[in-house]
Amino acid sequence: MRYYRVMEKFGETHLCVEAADGVLTSLTSINDLVKEFRNLLEASHITETSVDAIAERILQNGSGKEFNLDNLIDWSLSNSGEARIIKPLEPDEMWAGGFGNMILTPEKLASSDDSDQLAYNTPEISTVIYKGTNQRLVGPFDTIGIRADTERTIAEGEVVFVIYKGMLAGYTTGNEVAGNLSALSPRWSVPAKVFKGCASVGPCIATPESIENPMSMQLDLIHYRGNEIVAEDSSPAIFKRSPEEIVASTVAHDSPPDLVIQYSGGFAGVADALLKAGDVVRITLEGIGFVENTVEVV
Repeated sequence: MRYYRVMEKFGETHLCVEAADGVLTSLTSINDLVKEFRNLLEASHITETSVDAIAERILQNGSGKEFNLDNLIDWSLSNSGEARIIKPLEPDEMWAGGFGNMILTPEKLASSDDSDQLAYNTPEISTVIYKGTNQRLVGPFDTIGIRADTERTIAEGEVVFVIYKGMLAGYTTGNEVAGNLSALSPRWSVPAKVFKGCASVGPCIATPESIENPMSMQLDLIHYRGNEIVAEDSSPAIFKRSPEEIVASTVAHDSPPDLVIQYSGGFAGVADALLKAGDVVRITLEGIGFVENTVEVV
């Protein structure tokens, strides 16, 4: 199943499930204790019952308020209408990985230096980098940031893992904004990753049971400037290891907060398509949907 958060124009928020194609049903309107995806994860952990089974049980208990998904997308993009889609969860932390998750060609690996080859061939040591807290994360139709002190920043379309109590709990998509500060100096690795609007996420969370082939999910990225396409890329996110193995290596020597998201790598992106204020980037992930974010300088 796919789970969305919807905010009505007067501020009321609903956790919704796509119970039928294109129709979102509010679980919150049936049971007001279910306000966000974290609530379902907590109940699942306590009862050892899947999130989807809990949602189905709630749906059986009443007739929930319904929203048309196409209308919600239109209203979200135009910032108008009766309601809009907001980020589907509010994680305690977010992390960005990539190297070691992707399959490198023998030629590419041979051209890498010794330290890169060591990291690539030692996948049990995670290469994730801290990317901040929920305050830096924006929703699927909100504004992403690029740092004013960085000349080169690109958009990266990524599969995002939802991790709850150290276990893979779902998938979503996002834009992990990547600047070149860390390339200029490794001492700038944190400011290169952590800043206002440094990532977007959404529009929904898909449970692992609802993804047919998590080892290869299609990602599409389109970068607009005005009415023109600056760059586009279409790539399958083919993982070197299973998402469960990647998550296991992330938490192996850590005690992370309960709810974490991990950007798994920039499978879609164009290296020379630099972001500027006012640009729009749309990233679509197979089985999930798309995020569309306007760029601002921060």
